[in-house]
Amino acid sequence: MSNGSIAERRKKILYEPRIARLILELSIPLFISGSLQSIYGIADTFWLSRLGSAALGTPTVSWPYRGVLGAIGFGLASTLSALAGQYIGAGDYRKASKSVSQVFGLLTVIGIIGTAVFYVLRGYYLDLTHAPPDVAALANKYIAVTLLGLPFMYFFLVFNFTLGSAGDTKTPMKISVSTSLLNFALDPVLIFTLKLGVFGAALATLISGMAAGLYGLYSLITGRHGIRITLRDMIPDPEIYRLIARIGGPTTVQRLLTTLGFLVMMRIVNGLGTPIVAAYSIGQVVLSIDHIIVFPLVRSTSIIVAQSLGAGLLERAKRAFHTGFRLMMTLITLYIVFLVVFRDPFIRVFTSDPQVAEAASRMLLIFGPSVIGFDLTVLAGAIARSSGHTLLVSAVGTARLWLMRIPFSYYLAYVRRLGDTGLWWGMALSNWITGAVLVAWLFTYRWLKPVIKEAPAGKGREYVEKPAPLTG
Repeated sequence: MSNGSIAERRKKILYEPRIARLILELSIPLFISGSLQSIYGIADTFWLSRLGSAALGTPTVSWPYRGVLGAIGFGLASTLSALAGQYIGAGDYRKASKSVSQVFGLLTVIGIIGTAVFYVLRGYYLDLTHAPPDVAALANKYIAVTLLGLPFMYFFLVFNFTLGSAGDTKTPMKISVSTSLLNFALDPVLIFTLKLGVFGAALATLISGMAAGLYGLYSLITGRHGIRITLRDMIPDPEIYRLIARIGGPTTVQRLLTTLGFLVMMRIVNGLGTPIVAAYSIGQVVLSIDHIIVFPLVRSTSIIVAQSLGAGLLERAKRAFHTGFRLMMTLITLYIVFLVVFRDPFIRVFTSDPQVAEAASRMLLIFGPSVIGFDLTVLAGAIARSSGHTLLVSAVGTARLWLMRIPFSYYLAYVRRLGDTGLWWGMALSNWITGAVLVAWLFTYRWLKPVIKEAPAGKGREYVEKPAPLTG
């Protein structure tokens, strides 16, 4: 994707009158990659379930620990939604490349140091969460292997956000599909043929993640897709670092606190026993199908919002939000109804244990509909990141876990002695309340202003007008 093709994509994003069609067009590659990744997640859960409930619960127990560094990576890389997106919208491709270099350099340092520190401390984490002994032993190995892929995950995150901000959702899709297929092929071979068990599942994840990260690194260094990183541009620039801190700071803190909060949540779940841990894992995998629908729509909407703000087209940014909101609510409501009605057949794919199946069924019935509230939170977060106004959304997102989900779940599950039923209700309430608050914020339109100086003042030209010639 050369500067010329970036300019062509920019023109389409800013001046295509059929916004719903544009959102769907941008969403299709994201939908394909998300579908395959979710299918892989289901397959991975299926393979691990053949090894028993302890192996099945291993990725879920391991996720919050690795998620701490993942939160930092996502929080900082996601600043490119606003920075690269708005700079491209303003036609300043040089500043877009420099902002990518700044974020890449920062994340590379964090990734190397973070991997080493967290590798050493993984045993303390498992002690802290009170994971069942059979799960903890497997999770220790799983974490040790998958942590080694963290820097490569950062490389791909930067690559993914960069190309997405430019309106190229197809190239990251091709890489995601290729590496997901690689992971899918490696799993049964490493887990069963080579008899590596959970270690084999972790190794498959590491290999496929490294492949994706290395391609992203190659692309950014060579400028193969129009945006090029250089060592010179990685030297800290105070102006860009201030924007990274302003945009990415709240998001990173929220992600960190959310991940730490999930450590507490896992302790609450673990305290209810291995069958509930397994049911929780199954429920999370089944509900993750929701992400296939929502994340592409939300991401595509945010791409249009960011570039429209950078170009000064405020009314177009607002129209993009309205269109994305309607599409998301229609599709996700249909999915949730289908899921709740047919939840038991989904569950039987993963377990024949009646105790696990019963708990998972309760989870999908009680917690499942509240995913609508969570999806509204996802939409608000994407709009906040693409506009650069992340503080309030991050604060509410943090409160969702620490001030609502954790206390509600603990109180209902343990104090009121409702067990896993109380757990599911506590989780559901936190989603509904947060979704209601953030959808109200979205319709205040306080996010409807760019954060870069290069954006045209005022409302800019309306999207129906012919754009000025683009330069790169």
